[in-house]
This record gives sequence, C-alpha cells and structure tokens, in this order.
Amino acid sequence: MSDIENLKLFQRSYDYYEWIYPHLKNFPKSERFTLVQHIENTLLDFIGEVIMARKSADTLEHLKEADQNLEKLKVFLRLSKDLEFISIGQYEESSKKLEEIGKILGGWINSAEDGS
Repeated sequence: MSDIENLKLFQRSYDYYEWIYPHLKNFPKSERFTLVQHIENTLLDFIGEVIMARKSADTLEHLKEADQNLEKLKVFLRLSKDLEFISIGQYEESSKKLEEIGKILGGWINSAEDGS
C-alpha cells in the first residue's frame, strides 16, 4: 500500500476522533469513566497501531491489532446507540466513517498479506 494510502488511514482515524469527541462529552456522567473511556482508549489504541504499522517491520501484526480495535469500537458505538447515549443519526454517521476506515484498513491488510 502506498504511503499516501497509509497517511489517508491515519488522517481518517484522526478526523474520526475529532468528530466523536464532542459527542462523547454528551454521554451521561455515569458513563464517562466506563463506556466513554473504553471508546476513547480503543480509538487511541487503533490510531497507535496504525502508526506502528507504518513504522514497524511487523506491519501485518499491527494491522491485525488495529482491525480488532476497530471491531471493538463498532460494538461500543452500537451499544451507545442502543442505550440511547447517541442518536440514531449520530450512530449512522459514525458507522459510515468507521466503514470507510475499515475499507482502507482492509486494503492495507490485503496488501501486507500479499507482500508476505
């Protein structure tokens, strides 16, 4: 995968964090140290794995970790919608953004597997 595509994944992830952050502030206070913390930590772990994939010799390992984090993030956001901490519209927007991130990540994983 080209460096431009790698940077695209990082940028989309960074932009997603900027987008989701204000929404997380609207969660009930009781959830800020549980579900909100899990969402933030998982997203930051995802971004960290993307960075490591770009800088490490073990790219595929980091991409697989990022993929696991992305799946956890999707579950946490679905739970947030089901518990009505975010609106259906916010959930749909979030899902679109995560789907795009997932497609870019999937392309990079396929490229890394082909290069192995």
